[in-house]
Formats: sequence, C-alpha cells, structure tokens
Amino acid sequence: MVRRRGLYEIEVIGIKLSCTFCGGFTFRHREVYLELDSVSEDNPDPLTLQSLICEHCSTTQLVQEQLNGDETNIVYIEVGP
Repeated sequence: MVRRRGLYEIEVIGIKLSCTFCGGFTFRHREVYLELDSVSEDNPDPLTLQSLICEHCSTTQLVQEQLNGDETNIVYIEVGP
C-alpha cells in the first residue's frame, strides 16, 4: 500500500472530484491493491484503486487508476501538508 502525504485536489479525466457526501474538494490519499484471481482468470494484473478520503467529512471514495502509456486518468494537485 502506498500513501501520499498531504492534502490534494483531484482531477479524474480532467474533471475536478468533489465529495459525494459533503461536496468538499480536498482529499487525503491511500493506494489499495486488490487481487482479482477469483473474479477474472484472464487478467492476472492486480486492480489498483486510489482511496481518497475527504478532509472535511472522512467519506472514502475509490477511483480505479488507468494508465495509457505514461498518462494516467488521475491528476493530484497538492494543496497542503
């Protein structure tokens, strides 16, 4: 598991992410890896989810990270320690 220290504003596919509960825009980050052996035997790669915890209400949102070459669908903008 990987954790980015600090507060972030997040863009997913160019759209600013907001909390689904309180509407906040700042998140803490934790990266989560899930093994999908029981779900799909065709894809041996683990699923990488970004766990984003709202700084205001602690609601957790999971976003799947997808890579296209060197580009990712998630952009992290650090806004605080």
